[in-house]
Amino acid sequence: MERYSPAAEKNKGPILEVLRERLAPTARVLEVGSGAGQHALHFTEALPTLRWQPTEHPAVLPALASNLATAGRVAILPPLVLDLAADSWPTGPFDAVYAANVMHIVSVSLGEALLRGAASVLGAGGQLLLYGPYRFEGAFTTESNAEFDQWLKARDPASGVRDFEAVAAVAEAVGLVLEDNRAMPSNNQLLCFRREARA
Repeated sequence: MERYSPAAEKNKGPILEVLRERLAPTARVLEVGSGAGQHALHFTEALPTLRWQPTEHPAVLPALASNLATAGRVAILPPLVLDLAADSWPTGPFDAVYAANVMHIVSVSLGEALLRGAASVLGAGGQLLLYGPYRFEGAFTTESNAEFDQWLKARDPASGVRDFEAVAAVAEAVGLVLEDNRAMPSNNQLLCFRREARA
């Protein structure tokens, strides 16, 4: 598999259990930053009636498309380009938007673009599910997350572990209400937001 991610392989089981709990069997899900497609493949194998829309940055899309084509999974739609900097999103509405390990990789402004874009394509009652590490009240949950933040910033100064409160505030401003902050393995969280009904 091209661009294989050990992190995606490690966390796919625990995330699947939350998806089973929160998603309707035929939910239409938009995945932001599908990477190698490991989550799309794992989740749709377990939940084959989902309609899973993978997306990626143009530079990564060919590897993603190749991986998914090999599987030939009916529940997975052909992957689409989604560049957060371009702020151009696939046509909704979607029942859920899912993004794993994206918020700390992209800049703060692109993370905010993700929140705005998700709110724009979710139907009323739709969910935004964000997986990854967060700081709470300015503090890291573990020393390993602090070290990870330093590694991220050395690689790209615009990246880094985000403040939960800042993410939740932007989400609320665009009509996304926090429903659950689920502790996950390896010092990660799964933040579950729901789209308020539009006026």
